[in-house]
Amino acid sequence: MKLKNSGIAVAIAGSMLFTVPAFAQEVIVNGGFEADASETYNPQGWQVQENGIFGSVIATDAHQSSASGYNTVGAASGNYYGLLDSAYPSSQVLYQNFSIGAVTSAVLSFQMFVNDQSDNGIVYINQAGLDATTNGTYAPNQHVRVDLLLASADPFSVNATDIIGTYYLGGANGRRFDGADNSNNYVDYSFDLTSLLASGGNYTLRFASVSNQGALQVGLDNVSLNVTPVPEADTYAMFLAGLGLLGLVLRRRNTI
Repeated sequence: MKLKNSGIAVAIAGSMLFTVPAFAQEVIVNGGFEADASETYNPQGWQVQENGIFGSVIATDAHQSSASGYNTVGAASGNYYGLLDSAYPSSQVLYQNFSIGAVTSAVLSFQMFVNDQSDNGIVYINQAGLDATTNGTYAPNQHVRVDLLLASADPFSVNATDIIGTYYLGGANGRRFDGADNSNNYVDYSFDLTSLLASGGNYTLRFASVSNQGALQVGLDNVSLNVTPVPEADTYAMFLAGLGLLGLVLRRRNTI
């Protein structure tokens, strides 16, 4: 006598055992800056820090920076984008804290433009980090950075012990001379952070600018951190159940 449906049962059990459900999750809140549906200095999900009085951080739909008055290309998609707008000397930080469990994959992506109206757009990366006064010396300090930080870090910190990874450190992502308009287009960035975030934890994603040589604008849109969590214990329980069913079916096939 044969168990006619044993093949079907084996297939079902095998499917339960070997198909690992993996659901990607978006970590960043309001990465497209559309949640407020209006111009705001406090975009939902984000935090802002500024030093100096000649700058601002804003979610806007404008094609001109409010602090320095220079043109921008506007949003990469939708209506709004994040803008770090510096009329020197000042520094701005736009950041978001997040917590995740263990992951099997993590990809950071964003679209960003950097406009620099300083003399010839020269990049100056001073050891004073994001201090526009460079410790009171006002030595040249004009650059942009994107970092992954420990959540416990100060938003302006450039200490190596606070920075997990740096994904942009430099100046303008292009240079156009159209009279007063040197508005650059967006550049797409994507980074695999799986090895850094595999164990999970508490982190800060930071976009920052500092300028003391000329005006500087950083535009951001479609910021995303897409992660795939490690399957939960109940998922493994389902796999074990599938293994048990598979063993039962095989045993019955051998005895009938």
